[in-house]
Amino acid sequence: MYLPNIDVCEGPEDVVVMIEVPGVDRKDIQISWKDNVLTISGHKRPQPDAAGAKYVCVERNYGPFRREIVIGIPIDHRRAKAELREGLMKIRLPKVREEQARNAIPIE
Repeated sequence: MYLPNIDVCEGPEDVVVMIEVPGVDRKDIQISWKDNVLTISGHKRPQPDAAGAKYVCVERNYGPFRREIVIGIPIDHRRAKAELREGLMKIRLPKVREEQARNAIPIE
């Protein structure tokens, strides 16, 4: 298992999580949200053209990965969107709008 690099940025409207996943196919990535934790997991597979080759040096990582990021900001996860371009996945997590927060029932 390896840990892809991530960045987390907070803007006025949303939180953006960027994760480097070069060489990982979209179908091999799963994203979930539970209890204020964003979980990104997947599997990076070796390139088919490399099968059976005798390596002199291997520095790239393959296999499963999993990152869990605690987001301490109220998020409307139903409006979250993810895009994968050129090995970088961006996940936009919209913040709960003020009117939604005002209508929330506080838990004591």
